[in-house]
Order: sequence, then C-alpha cells, then structure tokens
Amino acid sequence: MIELIGLKKSFGPKTITKNLSLTINDGELLAVIGRSGEGKSVLLKQIIGLIAPDEGVVIIDGVDVTKLNDREKANIFKECGYVFQFAALLDSLNVLENVG
Repeated sequence: MIELIGLKKSFGPKTITKNLSLTINDGELLAVIGRSGEGKSVLLKQIIGLIAPDEGVVIIDGVDVTKLNDREKANIFKECGYVFQFAALLDSLNVLENVG
C-alpha cells in the first residue's frame, strides 16, 4: 500500500502539490494524467524518494520513506520502477554500464 499524507512541494513561488493525500491499495492501478508542467513527475519523484516533500509523508507498506536515509530507501525501492521522461542513457556505454 502507498499512502500520501498532506504532501506539499514548492519550487520558489510555484506550489506543485499542496495538502495532497491519497491511498493506493495493493493491487490497485492509478493513472496520473495532466498537462505538461502540472507536477506529475514531481509527484512520482516524491513517491519514490527522488525528491523530498516540503511537508507531509509518503508511507509504503507501513514505512515512512520520507524519514529514511539513501541506503534504507534503496532497500524499499528495489520493488519499484520508474522510467524517466527523458532517458539519461549514454550511447557510448552498454546496458549494464548504463544501469550500474
């Protein structure tokens, strides 16, 4: 289960998420849709721990991931996947070198 409780994230004067709360139960699918620049990627990055929320918490399977260090997050997110909008792969490297 993924729980978002009171998430807020701003960049300068622009508020991206404000008091966002959501529960996604095991087995549920959720589509996040919106126009370019509306905060979809920021929301997903907060869920997987790439961006810390200014306020609120992200709980995955009962663990508040906003309080974990990088090593602890790595253990939680072995089960998660995220595809970046713009691939950050280098043509000069093979697959293993790009993901290693």
